[in-house]
Amino acid sequence: MRPFKNMAKLTIAQRLFGYFSIIFIIIFTLSTFIESMIIGALLTLPTDLQQEFLSLAKKAESYIENNDIAGLKTWEEAQEYTLYAVNEKNQSISNRDIHPYVQSKMSFSRQFNQPMNDWVSKPMVVLHLSSGNHLMLQLPWQLHPADRAQSYLWMVRISVASLFLALVSWLFSKHLQQPLMRLQELSRQLASGDLSVRTSSQLNSNIKEFENLAIDFDHMADQVENLVLSHKKLLRNISHELRTPLTRQSLAMHLLSSRLQPEQIRHFQEIEDNVKEMNKLIHKTLEFSRLESRHYHVDLKRVLLIPIINHVIAEVSKQASENQQILFSPLDKTIMASIDDELFYSVVQNALCNALKYAGEHCQINLSLYYQAPYTVLTINDNGPGIAKADIEQIFEPFYQVDYSRSKKIQGYGLGMAIMKESVEQMKGKITAESSLGEGLSIKCYLLS
Repeated sequence: MRPFKNMAKLTIAQRLFGYFSIIFIIIFTLSTFIESMIIGALLTLPTDLQQEFLSLAKKAESYIENNDIAGLKTWEEAQEYTLYAVNEKNQSISNRDIHPYVQSKMSFSRQFNQPMNDWVSKPMVVLHLSSGNHLMLQLPWQLHPADRAQSYLWMVRISVASLFLALVSWLFSKHLQQPLMRLQELSRQLASGDLSVRTSSQLNSNIKEFENLAIDFDHMADQVENLVLSHKKLLRNISHELRTPLTRQSLAMHLLSSRLQPEQIRHFQEIEDNVKEMNKLIHKTLEFSRLESRHYHVDLKRVLLIPIINHVIAEVSKQASENQQILFSPLDKTIMASIDDELFYSVVQNALCNALKYAGEHCQINLSLYYQAPYTVLTINDNGPGIAKADIEQIFEPFYQVDYSRSKKIQGYGLGMAIMKESVEQMKGKITAESSLGEGLSIKCYLLS
């Protein structure tokens, strides 16, 4: 396939025409060469038939040596083959009449142990006797090896063609698959969030259709990147802009709180709670935006995890109700992982806060920690209502909320799980979630050991 490597950009149709033209020439040349190598062996009479002819020659020679011409004539006429014992001038020794056509064929007779002609006919086969005499035998067309040879030659042609077509098809498919597989790999990188992916410089294909496809892919990637970045920039700018009026409003409310009448306090408290919720939402949005933009400097260190987890549990337990439990009893106190302290703290905190919020007033949250090479795995299980399988694949998307989190009783922003995912991926790990309705939720964080 390399002869085409330095050619100008060609379409797939042009390449196919070129490839199959070369294949045809190679198959034709190779078949012709192989046929020339084996045709002699295929057109030679079988050994058993040669032995049979030799036996006939010895019998004829015995009649001639005994000068039994009448017996020779009777013997010749009794044979299943048309044969004649002749002298050097191809005249019958037994004085039998020879048809002129048969007489003429004797001049072109073939040695019995040499290749016959390559078409089915009735050639004259000669076997030499003593004193310059010969036994001329007309070979029946049924015994001519050309018929068998044709079958073998067709088998050779089909085998050579099949072998070459299979080889060339495999090479050509590899030639086509390489840019397609590379394009598939780059599209997956783009889908996973790497907006810098471009294909024109990485596809390494001189096929015009693939080059055009790479240009269209890059154009699409540019549009997607611009759209996503503008969306992130808008979200970040709105969050920043909202912080200023909310800060002024919080200050004004603090000054106003000392002047309220008793009947106004309840309404004032509702407004203050809403402002706090808005501040939390903006803080979460900015935190997610900072992680997603990859501007956060990750400082990975191999540290003990249990002290950090215990510290988070102590802090989050203050928010738990009387009937909510957080259980963590690690057997191995020396489990370590390569983490960023702040990001890992955020992951555990978000996981526990979400469990307390959504698993119910009588929930039990179990944490476990173990090695699963090459990862250290942190598992957070709860016995809450669980999440439908249709929702489980989307819970790590920003601002995605399952139905029960939209209720007025449970306030949520749909950012906690997204922040967890971004934090774990920043630490070169991965996070998964498993759940079914009525069976609770299980979150597994895989961190490099």
